[in-house]
Amino acid sequence: MNVDRTQWYRIADLLPEAAAAEVKDCWETGEQEAGLRLLVEGLLAFQVPLGGADRALIAVFTEQWGEREVLAPGLLRCLGDGTSAPVRLLDGEADELLPGGPDLPGLVLVPWMRCNRCGHYLLRAHRWEDWDDLSHDAEHYATASADLATLLRTFPGDALPEAFTDLLDHCPSARV
Repeated sequence: MNVDRTQWYRIADLLPEAAAAEVKDCWETGEQEAGLRLLVEGLLAFQVPLGGADRALIAVFTEQWGEREVLAPGLLRCLGDGTSAPVRLLDGEADELLPGGPDLPGLVLVPWMRCNRCGHYLLRAHRWEDWDDLSHDAEHYATASADLATLLRTFPGDALPEAFTDLLDHCPSARV
């Protein structure tokens, strides 16, 4: 799953027509960061109900374009649409940082999304910086068991789409 024009346009079309056109224009001009800001601001301003799957997909977009820290609080405040979602965002809920262990030595794992079906997690793996905080960008991503005791798979920092897809597609509960 790479962010492509089709996905971008589908998400933009959640907004009223004029606002959607602005977000789409940002794709065409290569200004995805500005487009994401307009998208989240529009979702909030127009009180657009947002499904959990779309919320998670937008979160992936914001991570890919370096806007997660800025936009996560607004994205989490967006109205829900009342439908069940395969995953939910944990930003703001997951205060527990975990050691990377032997799979990701020297890194700190941050629970980011959780599968609502099986409880598996998608984690971001960051360096702990000298300024006593996490590095801005994740160096790796990983999926973990529901009890966070076992890393199931790890992914390099440029493989967020694959990690997100893995969380969705390798849910044992979805295959029942």
